[in-house]
Order: sequence, then C-alpha cells, then structure tokens
Amino acid sequence: MAEKNMIIAIVLSVIWSGLGLIYAGEMKMGVILAVLAVIFELLTWFVFSIAGIIVFIIWVYSLYATYKQVKAVNGE
Repeated sequence: MAEKNMIIAIVLSVIWSGLGLIYAGEMKMGVILAVLAVIFELLTWFVFSIAGIIVFIIWVYSLYATYKQVKAVNGE
C-alpha cells in the first residue's frame, strides 16, 4: 500500500469522523465511525444533548485511530 500523508488524513478526520481512516485504507472502521457520528449527531439535534458527548468521543477516537493507521501504513 502506498504511503499516506498524515496531515491530509488528520484534516479529513477533523472534517468528519472516519474520513481519515477511509483515506488511510481502513474502509470498514472509517465507515462505521462516520455512520455512528451521523446517528449521534442527529440524536443530539432531535433527542438529547448527551449524544453530543458521544459524538465528541467518536471524533477524538477517529483522530487517534487515523493517526495509528497512517503510521502503520507508512511503516513507522
């Protein structure tokens, strides 16, 4: 697999949870995190605000997982 740019991966994850993982080649986990972020974001808007905390946790985990995946892909 070709090396991936860490800055691009992190920026994609900042934009939306899971995008950086998809870029780094971890399609399944990236899609799962993106879908979970959408679900909990909608819950935050329509149901209860505690889901906002869950969205934040998903976002932080996505950033961490993206960092680890890009490091693994790049052989670091």
